[in-house]
Amino acid sequence: MNQKSLWLPSLIISLGIIIGSFVIASNPLSVSTATKSKNTVQSSVMLNLNEASKFIGLTTEEIKMIISTEKRSLETSGFYEGTQLPYISVNENLYFEKTKLIVWAQENAAVHKEYKKGF
Repeated sequence: MNQKSLWLPSLIISLGIIIGSFVIASNPLSVSTATKSKNTVQSSVMLNLNEASKFIGLTTEEIKMIISTEKRSLETSGFYEGTQLPYISVNENLYFEKTKLIVWAQENAAVHKEYKKGF
């Protein structure tokens, strides 16, 4: 190609960059409420039941069933084999520490832990 044929594509690309930069600069990204809520969850150390559910990908009912199953096993046999779901209870509200939830999930996944309702 010669020099005469390159000026038009160069002009189009340059205008695209300039217009794109102007659009981005004049219209800052808006942060939705859902994103703010997600960022709050990500920055908290302790998570409530709903936040923990979203964080580890289990339903609140599944988390409650796991806690109940682990308690029943501990009461029946006097010990619990493996790592129990880490939580604290304050006025009957459950709270979970994020890093301990991750460790719990990794350890139980590594041994293919199975939880069944009623056991």
